[in-house]
Amino acid sequence: MSRFKIGCHTLTWGNYSKGHSLKDALWEIREAGYDGVECYEPLSELGSVGLFKMEIEEEGLKLASLSSNVKVSEDEKSDLSEAKEKVAFGSHFGIPALMATGGWMNDGLKKEVKSYKALCKRLDALAQFAAKFNIQVAFHNHLDTIVEDERDILNLFEFSRSVRLCIDTGHLVAAGSDPVEVINKHASSVALVHLKDWDPKIRDFTELGRGVLRDKIKNILETLEKINYTNWIIVELDRTFRTPFDSAKISRDFLREAGY
Repeated sequence: MSRFKIGCHTLTWGNYSKGHSLKDALWEIREAGYDGVECYEPLSELGSVGLFKMEIEEEGLKLASLSSNVKVSEDEKSDLSEAKEKVAFGSHFGIPALMATGGWMNDGLKKEVKSYKALCKRLDALAQFAAKFNIQVAFHNHLDTIVEDERDILNLFEFSRSVRLCIDTGHLVAAGSDPVEVINKHASSVALVHLKDWDPKIRDFTELGRGVLRDKIKNILETLEKINYTNWIIVELDRTFRTPFDSAKISRDFLREAGY
């Protein structure tokens, strides 16, 4: 059984404490047993390329990816400014893909052709820019956006020439789609994976093994092996009722028990 590169997202720390120390989060992510990190923080919090390299290398971590939001307004330059800056920053670390989310319905977008075309226009422009750095743009399916489930992903592909996917298992199952089926059907487009679990009792995400995907996570990972996926697996949890470290360790220990 091959061993994936397993990373952890810093979102748990940021949502747990708005004044969180990124340095402390990196230390806890390494202590919990992860190989790398995906950061959602603005670049102003990461500091210079040299400083951030020193900080993650001190913890023995790799930068797996950066998270960015792609807006859809009448100002394309503004819509893509953050994402482009993160592409350029991430290129110094050799990240293979930038995680991009967007298409928020509370921004006025709807599940209709006009909105999909507008979002895809932005994603294609970003992908063209990122290609100069040999980085793919991996679009993240997300609740409350126009790309929640498998049907929405098909709409995305209908209007984009270059979009790739960041498969988020928790958001897919919460939206009623089967992550294994989506991965199999869109194998050639999977550029990044967010591994998370969903608890319908509390209608929120939870640590791996504590939700409806408990008995399916190994199948998900085996499916990724079958399609020869080689990029990062990022464990992500939006909120925690414990501490970020405890939640990160619970998920990492669950993966170890599953053989990963």
